[in-house]
Amino acid sequence: MTCTKQTSRLRGLLFSVPALLCSASVLATGHQCALSLSAGQAPVTGALQQAIDRCSTQGGGTVTLPAGVWVSGPLMLKSHVTLHLAAGSRLTSTGNPADFTAAFISQPLQPREALIIATHVRDVAITGPGTVDGRGQHGWWPMATDARNHLKRGDTQWFARHWKDVPPANGMPRPWLIEFDHVRDGKLQNVNIINSPMWNVVLRDSRNIVMSHSTVTNPPDAPNTDGVDVVSSQNVQLRDLTLSTGDDDISIKSGLATTGKAPASRDITIEDCNIGNGHGISVGSETANGIGAVTVRNIRFRGTANGIRVKSGRDRGSEIGPLSAENIVMTGVKVPLVITDSYGGNGGYSRQSLSAISPEPVSRYTPFIHDISVNHLKASGAGMAGMISGLPEAPLQNISLRNITISSVLGMQSRYVQGTLHNVKITTDQHPLTLQQGPGSHWKKS
Repeated sequence: MTCTKQTSRLRGLLFSVPALLCSASVLATGHQCALSLSAGQAPVTGALQQAIDRCSTQGGGTVTLPAGVWVSGPLMLKSHVTLHLAAGSRLTSTGNPADFTAAFISQPLQPREALIIATHVRDVAITGPGTVDGRGQHGWWPMATDARNHLKRGDTQWFARHWKDVPPANGMPRPWLIEFDHVRDGKLQNVNIINSPMWNVVLRDSRNIVMSHSTVTNPPDAPNTDGVDVVSSQNVQLRDLTLSTGDDDISIKSGLATTGKAPASRDITIEDCNIGNGHGISVGSETANGIGAVTVRNIRFRGTANGIRVKSGRDRGSEIGPLSAENIVMTGVKVPLVITDSYGGNGGYSRQSLSAISPEPVSRYTPFIHDISVNHLKASGAGMAGMISGLPEAPLQNISLRNITISSVLGMQSRYVQGTLHNVKITTDQHPLTLQQGPGSHWKKS
């Protein structure tokens, strides 16, 4: 095939578009920036990137990836461009670690740290019903599993030698799959997202983002494969999602202490979602810049490790709240409700939350968790009903549990908390006390 030029019009502007890689061409007609590709195993990174760039330059539009399996390296999404994955299309990573850079929440965006990156742009979208496949199983998961096994054996020095200044809780740094960084007005809709090397969808320092009618799927043993991470972002809506992953299904964060000052995450709504494997909906643990105004409603959990989990630690801190969760149904969830600022170490917390904790001075990174309201939660087949654990220097404040029904093996433990209980019914198999209270536990019944 020989390279040719095609001429087209967009918004009345005449321009020439060179054929891409001699096997693809971009036709801009109105707001449709169509992409024609030749089938085969060769990566289409250059052709697809040129289509996105040209579309943005000429005022924006939609670049459509047709049905087929298309292999690509890292891509940059530009302002006013929608990347549409048509029915039957699969945008697949090369799966080659040499093509990518490892991402880490505590450092600014680096080129090639995700398969699709949108950074410092506005009015962008990824739409389906096609699929984005990160091929994490080929180049990354085995290595990350080995790193996790070292940590399980307590070998933190091995981890520190390989990844200096990375907390073990982060796991082995790897590329993310889709990242919106400093994006204004972004959308992900009707997309199937699978097999990310690490975090699947990351929204960092962004505003006015909607993700809806999409699925995120990673195997349950794929390490640190969060479904959606909202980091220092505002006005985010996550709705009508189906999530099953190897870590937090949804996580809201605002950064580590080492990151420096960053915006808080706030005004976030999570609704009408189905959650399977994974660690549930988590607020934290990286909360150094604060998290506020989170609404969670109409969520169904099945077989998840945790349900609603608010987690921070003395080194992670700041203000966390308010959070409202309502109309929650859980089946076979190990721990339906966790609210703790005793999170730390290698990323875990003790299930024994009744003993006293020695107080420490309040610092910038002392977490203050407050105004957490859970209403109409029903859970069956749980292992432990819940763990609510504050700190003596920063007790949990204004925790409201209303219309809660939980059947579990063990009951709920609490310490250093001030809250209200209304119509809370916990039935247990192995302990006569459904609510076990440690030091500083103060509940009012209404």
